[in-house]
Amino acid sequence: MRSIRATVLGGLCVLLSACGQGRAVVGLPNNPRAPTSHVVTIDIDDHGLAGLWMAHAPNLKGLIARGTLAFSRVDTPTHSNQNNITLLTGQYPDGHDVPANNWLSREKDFVSPVNLPGFEIGGYALYGSNPLLTRGDSIYRAVRAAGGRSAYVGELPPFEVGADDVHLSLVGTRVDTPFGVLTLDAAQAKSLLAKTLLYPEPVVASYHFDGPPDEQESQLHFTLRDAARVVRATDAAHPLPDLLFVWDFLALDGDPTSTFGAEGPALASIIDDYDDALGELLAALTEKGLLDDTNILFTLDHGKVDTHNQVALGTHGASAGIVADGQLAAVVAAKGTALGLDASSYALLNEDGDAQLYARVANAGTPAGAAAQADVAHKLVTLVQSGALVGVDTTRTMTADGFLGTRTFHDARISGPHQADVVVFPKDDWTLNKVDAKNDVPGPFAEHKMFPYARHGGFAADELYVPLIMAGPAFKRGVLLPHPVEHADVAPTALAALAARGVSARLETAARGPIRAAFVDDAGETIALPNPPDDARPLVLRNAGFLGPVAPVSTPAKAVVVIDVAGLYDEEVFDDPALADAAAPLRALAARGTRFEDCWTRSRDWPVTEYELLSGGYPVVPYVPAAEDDPAQTVAPGAGLLLMPPAANHVANAAGYAAWRQPTTFPGGSLFEAAHTAGLTTALLGATDFHALHVAPSAIDVVSTGADADDLAALAAAHPRFFAVVAVGGARAASRHDAAAIAELDALAKAVAELAARAPDALVVVTSRGATAIDDPGADLYGAGTSRHVPLVLVGPGVRAGVVSGQPARPADLPATILFGLGVPSATDVAQGTWAAGPAVSGTPQPTPSAATAGHALLRAFVAAP
Repeated sequence: MRSIRATVLGGLCVLLSACGQGRAVVGLPNNPRAPTSHVVTIDIDDHGLAGLWMAHAPNLKGLIARGTLAFSRVDTPTHSNQNNITLLTGQYPDGHDVPANNWLSREKDFVSPVNLPGFEIGGYALYGSNPLLTRGDSIYRAVRAAGGRSAYVGELPPFEVGADDVHLSLVGTRVDTPFGVLTLDAAQAKSLLAKTLLYPEPVVASYHFDGPPDEQESQLHFTLRDAARVVRATDAAHPLPDLLFVWDFLALDGDPTSTFGAEGPALASIIDDYDDALGELLAALTEKGLLDDTNILFTLDHGKVDTHNQVALGTHGASAGIVADGQLAAVVAAKGTALGLDASSYALLNEDGDAQLYARVANAGTPAGAAAQADVAHKLVTLVQSGALVGVDTTRTMTADGFLGTRTFHDARISGPHQADVVVFPKDDWTLNKVDAKNDVPGPFAEHKMFPYARHGGFAADELYVPLIMAGPAFKRGVLLPHPVEHADVAPTALAALAARGVSARLETAARGPIRAAFVDDAGETIALPNPPDDARPLVLRNAGFLGPVAPVSTPAKAVVVIDVAGLYDEEVFDDPALADAAAPLRALAARGTRFEDCWTRSRDWPVTEYELLSGGYPVVPYVPAAEDDPAQTVAPGAGLLLMPPAANHVANAAGYAAWRQPTTFPGGSLFEAAHTAGLTTALLGATDFHALHVAPSAIDVVSTGADADDLAALAAAHPRFFAVVAVGGARAASRHDAAAIAELDALAKAVAELAARAPDALVVVTSRGATAIDDPGADLYGAGTSRHVPLVLVGPGVRAGVVSGQPARPADLPATILFGLGVPSATDVAQGTWAAGPAVSGTPQPTPSAATAGHALLRAFVAAP
């Protein structure tokens, strides 16, 4: 991130002395079934992965050996604060509304929302705008709602808001002010919160301001040691809170970002420094008799990668007498006149691994300025995508509408009113910044030659995929998850680990659920942890199809049947013991193939999910609002944005609800066209509702309502190569445990099994458009959000048998997954995963169907060709 010390508190400088005191390793309990008592989540600021393996780090490596290791995909761009908020809320930026560390405010003439001397940052840093208060649920709020208590220990706000007990470990830090360097004491720290970040006085008075560190002790080490001190201070009258969140700032930022890069021996010594302090925390838990029933989750907000080339993109456009700078200004001056652009047409915020470009027009961000804003944004994209900017990766550019084949904010889940109009990214081994102090030329560093520049905000594996260690009695021991997980999964996982304590905490507004495969007694697949674990991440990324080249499926399917069963919870089918007999045919079918236990729909509205299932994307040109969208957000890039708090019946946008129920063919194609191209006959059978509303009718060869297994068998006999979508069932009663509901499940399960039996040689996909209709008052029978947790099973040629995979899945993944199973040629990307390759647009790779930009192939389902 751009240094939060430099932005939130005027540039707090951390002394990074690497203590490396060699404290004895404190292990985890030998009894993996001990009742869960406490959860500690540790969120360390960014660094590269290689330093972890180079470091001695006995405590971290002990947690890995005694727990479950995963690699978590972070939010894009890969900056700290949106990821920290994601780790606390289980939402993506399109939910918590923090798309970057900082942004420019259209309402304030394109300056940072919080803009004071030495202090620029997004508005979330202000107490009254903190998303932990204003944008839905947080782990602190969820624990309190369940009758528990939470605590925060960390160097800085705003990640503590809502915790019951707050310790800010910032006393003794150095602050760069316009008047010189100041060493903070408690009174000054309180003043900064109250007067700069506008915290209410009672809130400030309730906080503990801890410090200073010992002489020669780093702030990094002190923060974890402070957490140990909090544990040691507990007693019977003042017990340790159920959940403790520790945020620790590594402080590699600066200009240049560091004096030694993102990895290497110097970083290894820093990791050993905080590992030593982690040993203090583990020792404190042991002394208090708490370690045996404490679960620890350890991760980074994002990663970093070394670079050796500068783009020198620039830091601002032209405004109020300020002359635009950098390579972007030069390109606009040279080529913009023909497009009607000059340096005053844009505003720029350079974040080093990405840069935010804004169309600087009157009334930007409002309907009155929307047309001009889109026009200027498109002209900026035309320049960016022309290749005129040396060192910029045009295949990564993001926009609201996908202009010229760019990626969309909606697909990356970073759309919202705070988002820029265009986000650009550098090529591998490049930073957008001007690293050399005097040299403006793009290319290799001419002055800063001794060390690489540690970049963040980009798309390298070292930025995107960070370690997630889950260790304690709730988790499996000594294993590796063979697929990435997502940062949005971490908060639900932490809360799920509290369940055995009786604190049944769930996030009401989380995007997804817990990482089930990591938990003891869950059937989700794990693999042996490599020894040494240095190659764990490449192994995971290759296994899941994010690190090419990808081997094709061993036995391509010649036919496909997608069975969409209305009204099925994943829990109802696979977890509920009272329904085991009724669900038995579905469980038996799943046992023959691969089941994805963490499949979550993005929307609760069935027509949206059905379209995503068939297209792999979402209509953004023009944007079609979803029923859950905030009706006030109508202008790109803020179009959509989840309404908070959610409407009682989840229909926040009546116009969006109605639009999805009108027959309108959306551009970009669907699986039906892709199947035609592959030589398959297409069919839509059964009790369909909205399936055909938004796809081209001409792409469907056979339509039959009320069809049964005999109709499917007839289709298979007449057309051996076919693609069929079969809709089964409809809205169901809220209860799943009365006799009528059990009989209904029994009938649905038998119908699905019979359909699968009539197409024995086909790739069969079984899923559900949603467990309940969007406005069902009896939704979420199995807990908050569970109406979006649906079964997903694949059976047939080339599919692995008897596997339960925890690979994160969504309906938008099905087009890429199905086409991969058919043997359609694919492409692979470290960020996008594997998808069916389509024609490039302006040099940017595109999927098939062209709308399928939101999903990727779930390769954990398939046996790869030798």
